[in-house]
Amino acid sequence: MVYLTQGLSVPLPQPCTYPRRTPGMRFSVPRSLSPSPVRRQRPPPRNKSSFGLLDDSDDSDFSESDEARSSDDSFCYASESEVPQAPIKPRVKIKTTAEQRHIEDTVAAIRLRTRHHDPYEEWEKQTRKDAFRVARKKQTAIQLQMHDELDQARVQESRRLAALYDRQMAEVQAQLNALKIQQQKEEDKLRQGWKERDTLLWQRIDSVIQLEEDKVRARLEAERKVREQEERKRQEEEMQKRQLEEKKRKEDEDKRKAMEDAERERIELEKQKEDAEKQRMQHEKDQADRLASEGEHRKAAGLTTPAEDWQNARSTLTALKTNTMKPIKSVKANKSAWGEQRRKITPKIGQLTNDPRAIREITDFIHDQIIMPPQRHPPMLYTGLLYSLAKILLLQAETEVTAEKKAAIPLAHVAFTLLDRLETFPEIFFAKLVQRCGSWPIPTAVPNADFDGRPWTDDAERIKVMGYRRSVQIEENKPAVVEDIVEYMNRVAGGMRLYFHILKIPPQSRPMHPMFQLPRCWTWFARILANYPLLETPVAAQLIYTGLDVLGSHALEVWGHQWVKLLELIYKGVTVGFAEGRLIGGPTGVGNSARTRVLTEIERIMRDAR
Repeated sequence: MVYLTQGLSVPLPQPCTYPRRTPGMRFSVPRSLSPSPVRRQRPPPRNKSSFGLLDDSDDSDFSESDEARSSDDSFCYASESEVPQAPIKPRVKIKTTAEQRHIEDTVAAIRLRTRHHDPYEEWEKQTRKDAFRVARKKQTAIQLQMHDELDQARVQESRRLAALYDRQMAEVQAQLNALKIQQQKEEDKLRQGWKERDTLLWQRIDSVIQLEEDKVRARLEAERKVREQEERKRQEEEMQKRQLEEKKRKEDEDKRKAMEDAERERIELEKQKEDAEKQRMQHEKDQADRLASEGEHRKAAGLTTPAEDWQNARSTLTALKTNTMKPIKSVKANKSAWGEQRRKITPKIGQLTNDPRAIREITDFIHDQIIMPPQRHPPMLYTGLLYSLAKILLLQAETEVTAEKKAAIPLAHVAFTLLDRLETFPEIFFAKLVQRCGSWPIPTAVPNADFDGRPWTDDAERIKVMGYRRSVQIEENKPAVVEDIVEYMNRVAGGMRLYFHILKIPPQSRPMHPMFQLPRCWTWFARILANYPLLETPVAAQLIYTGLDVLGSHALEVWGHQWVKLLELIYKGVTVGFAEGRLIGGPTGVGNSARTRVLTEIERIMRDAR
C-alpha cells in the first residue's frame, strides 16, 4: 500500500492483523487483483493530488479530446453502441505492474476508509452533540433566570420612580391648591363687594317694578279664577253625565254577557254530564252484561272482577284500621311496642341499595328481628307491624322512585321476599297499595258507594278513596288544598312501578299470592284498555308507560304474538284514538306528555324485539 502525495509514492507496510481501535487510527485492506486482463487507465491529475481519483475539472479534457478525434476520423459506425470508448489517459505514468498494484491498493484503502463506520467515533460525535445540547439548555435556563431578574429589577425601579413621582406630584398639587384657595378668597372678597353694591341698586329698582306688577297681577288673577271656576263647573257636569251613561251601558253589557256565558256554560255542562252519564251507564251495563255472561267461566277459573277486587281491598283496609290499628293506638303499652318496632323498619328501608348482599341482609333483619323474632309478637301487634311495613315500602317508593326509577328494584326484591315469607302480608300490602294509589292497581273506577253499600258522605271522602292527598294547611280556618294532577300522577306511578317490579320477579319455591303473580300484568292492561273513562285521564297514560317500561319486553318474551296485539291496541289509542277519536291521556298538556312517552316505549319494545 502507498499514499500518493504530489506525484510521490510512499510505500506503507501491509497490515496483517486488526489492532484495538483508537481515535485517529486508520484501517486499510489490500485489494484483490482484478480478473480483467486489461485494467482501465485513468488520466493523471493535473493540479493537486487526489489520491489517483478524478475530480470535476477533468471533464473538459475528455470532451476536448473526443471532439478532436471525431473531427479527424472520417470513419462512420452503424450505431452508437459500435463506437469504441476512447482510452483514458493516466495522470501518473506507471512504469511497472507493482506500482500500478500499489496505486490500486491505495485507492481501495481510501475507499474502504471513507466507507468505514466507526462506532466509537459515532459515540464520540453523539456525546459532543448531547453535551452541546445540555450546555445550550443550561445557558438558556441561565439566560431566562437573568432576564427574569432584570425584569424584576426593572419593575421595582419603575415602581420606586412612580412612587417618587406620585409623592412629588402630591406636594406640587398641595402647593397649587393652597395658592388657588388664597386667590379664590381674594376674588370672593372683591365679588362680594360688587354684589352688595349691585344688590342695593337693584333692590330699589325691583321694589318699584314689583309694586306695579302686583297691582296688574291681582287684577288678572281675579279674572282668571272667575273663568276657571265657571269652566270647572261645566266640565264636572259633563263628566258626571258621561260617566253615568258609560256606567249604565257597561252594566247592561256585563249583565247580558254574564247571562249568555252562564247559559252557555250551563248547557255545555249539562250536555257533558249527560254524555258522561250515558257513557258511564252504557259502559257499566255492557260491563255488567259481559261479567254476567262470563260469571260461570270466571268462577271455574278462579278469577275475580275489578269490583270484587276493589271491595276485597277496601274491606281488608277497613278491618285493619278498625280491628287492628285502632286498638293498638288506644292502648299505651301496645302503641309503645308497635312504635318501637316500627321505628326500626324505616332506617333499614332507607339504607337500601341495589346490592344483592345488602338486600338480603336488610330483608333477613326485618323478617328475623322485627316481624318474626324468636319471641313471637301477639297476633294484633304482628298485623300492625305488617300494616306499617307495607306503608313504609310504599312511602319509600313514592319519594325515591319518583326521582330515580332504578330505586324500585331493591324495594321490589325486599317486598317480594317478605310477601313470600310472611302470612297475610300479601292481602295487607295490596290493601295498602289500593289506599295509597286509589283504584289504579286493580284498575277500575271508584263507585258511588263503599264496599258495604254505604254512600260517600261528601266529595272529600270519595276524593280521599281515589288516592288523592291533601297538602299541609298553611293558614288557619282554611281547608287544605288537594294535590294537583301532576303530583298525584307521579306519586301513583312510583307505587305502581314498585308493584310492576314485584310482578316481574319469578317465584322461588311456591306460587305467590294471585295479586302478585305475573298474569296480573295481563289482567291490568286488559282491564284498563276496556275502561274508556279511565283511559281519558293523564294518569292512565302515565301508568301504561310505567307498566311498559318495567314489564314490556319481559311480557313480550312470555306471551309473544298476543302481547304484540295488545301493544297494537295501545299504539292505536295513543295515535288514532278510540271511541270517536278520543286519545289515551286526554287533550291536556300532561296527557300529551304521557302519551308521547307511551308511544316511545312501544317503539323501543318492538325495536329491541327485532
